[in-house]
Amino acid sequence: MPKNRLEAFSDGIIAFAITLLILEIHIPDLGPGVDNRTMLRAIVALLPNFTVYVISFLVCTVWWVSHHTFIHDLHSVNRVLLWANNFFLMFIAFIPFPTGLLGRHPGHPVATAFYGLVCMLAGFAFWLMRWYASLRGGLMKPEIGEAVLRRRVRISLMSPLLYLAGAATSLIYPIFALCLYAAIPAYFAFTTLGHGSSKHAGGNPSYQPET
Repeated sequence: MPKNRLEAFSDGIIAFAITLLILEIHIPDLGPGVDNRTMLRAIVALLPNFTVYVISFLVCTVWWVSHHTFIHDLHSVNRVLLWANNFFLMFIAFIPFPTGLLGRHPGHPVATAFYGLVCMLAGFAFWLMRWYASLRGGLMKPEIGEAVLRRRVRISLMSPLLYLAGAATSLIYPIFALCLYAAIPAYFAFTTLGHGSSKHAGGNPSYQPET
């Protein structure tokens, strides 16, 4: 099957999930004639929501870039990959919920762990999709060597493992876990930007920015 519909559908779901993130930040009803100090306090009270929003925005955009790179390297798709991709998108679309929960209860161990578990499941779903397309389904472009494909599968597994470690850590040190959640996509973003002007950022199959 051609891959254009899979790419278009995935882009729409990821874009919709990113849009929903900002809707989890609710404007406080302060009434008419509110003074500057009260308005400032209301904005400061929303800082945890803004922080989690930025982290989730980075997480979703990193997944979009990784998914874009993955689709670029695909030769074709089949029904199994379509369902594996839907499995991945299910968790991406769910991210706004733990984002809102953590924004309302910043630093809560369970809320922080729940956020990490959702990100872990999204990472596992992406790894599963890459593993199937690369090593089981034979759906990647034939010019990409098997050694490169296996390396990319191993790299993709790092993301769910890191989020799982963050979820476990959050039960004891939730602030540290939140910093880890932010560091994972931030590292990917800076790494990708660092290669943006190099020749590897084009069609070179050896270049693989992954979460």
